[in-house]
Amino acid sequence: MVKLFKIHKYSGLAAGILLFTLAFTGFFLDHKNWSFMYSISFENVPSAVYKHEKRLVEAYWINPQDENEIVVGSRRGIFHKTQNGFIKRLDKQCLSLRSNEKHLYAATNDGIYIYKNEAWTRLALGGLFINALAVYEDKILASVDKKELVLLDVNTLEILSKTQVLISKEELKNDIKLSRFVRDLHYGRGLFDGISSLLINDYAAVVLMILSISGYVVYYLIKTKKHVLWSRRLIKLHANVFAIAAIIPFVILLVTGIFLDHPKLFSNFMRSVNIPHAVLPPVYGTLKEDIWSVDLAKDVYKIGNRYGVYESTDLIKWTMVSKGFTYKMKRIDETLYASGMGAPNRILSSTEWKILPKTPHMFKDINIINEEKEFLSHKSKMQLPSPKGATVYSILLALHDGTFFSSWWIWINDIAAVLLLVLGITGTVRYLKKKKLIFK
Repeated sequence: MVKLFKIHKYSGLAAGILLFTLAFTGFFLDHKNWSFMYSISFENVPSAVYKHEKRLVEAYWINPQDENEIVVGSRRGIFHKTQNGFIKRLDKQCLSLRSNEKHLYAATNDGIYIYKNEAWTRLALGGLFINALAVYEDKILASVDKKELVLLDVNTLEILSKTQVLISKEELKNDIKLSRFVRDLHYGRGLFDGISSLLINDYAAVVLMILSISGYVVYYLIKTKKHVLWSRRLIKLHANVFAIAAIIPFVILLVTGIFLDHPKLFSNFMRSVNIPHAVLPPVYGTLKEDIWSVDLAKDVYKIGNRYGVYESTDLIKWTMVSKGFTYKMKRIDETLYASGMGAPNRILSSTEWKILPKTPHMFKDINIINEEKEFLSHKSKMQLPSPKGATVYSILLALHDGTFFSSWWIWINDIAAVLLLVLGITGTVRYLKKKKLIFK
């Protein structure tokens, strides 16, 4: 019992700060849509942090009639290119830019905006988070927070349809790769529909933060022999059934985190392992809130989710037409480009889907200028705005993946993950012994 106590104590002292950092940053990164993460920025941070700023750019529009007119949509706002560089024209998160022959439209965290008379004004769906947008002639198809599809008449602003995507179970009987499952679990979308999976992650993060802080305080109070009453209260806060209940999500997060920390080491293995649909968690049998991209052409609607592209003519019955996680979709004339996440990029011309070779993985946007394709990705060398400072999001991401300190810091994170497992085992055994539930 004494040895178990010492293992628990020294593991906590060694890893407590790191575990608090991972829990704190992970909690906020799981809620990446919160606006303050992009409206607040800091200067004088390590250069590695600024590399994450490219991830914030979500859309890139080049006027087909004037290639010098460039608009960039970012989590930090909408920027327009001028002779003196980029200037911000709208201070909203921008997730997509789409245009028809008349106007340019933006999907933002505050509804759909339209650009006309050299100004952005809100068109519709104010206060709603629009994560994907498609424009065809006088209609707009929008995805609201990955949960709901809204079909809008841009002339009358009448909402023609508002519906939730309900795909039949037969169309969802797909297996997935271990690589996809690991990411879904770690990012809080791999167990149940809605926010349930995310709340489990949040619960684990909050409990881990409390355990980290209370553990240090209890150690200090016991060592100094001060405030005995407070010490006992904190011990009860530190060792209780809520902490024991967090062990399972702790294990899920630490194991998936180690896999994600070392993509080169584990990627081939994770891609080679196929998980049958029959054993997948409930969320994979519905995917009701998994709309990552949308497309609209005449009276044919498409959505992209983690399984692939699904098509409908009535927004009720959906059929899979292309397999593979479809991250973004964009239609240029009658050609549809689809960006894959852990899946090939594809193109739909006429009625035939084809692989789009030699294109950036997970590209976010595409423009065609003088018959040349321009893809937007975090590795592209396109002209981008460079606002001052690094956002809270980029700083948190750099702290979470260790690049804030050094490229080799991922190994420190791995050690912290292993020590978390040790703490979970020793803490649980000590709690059960104390309650006389084992070794009576």
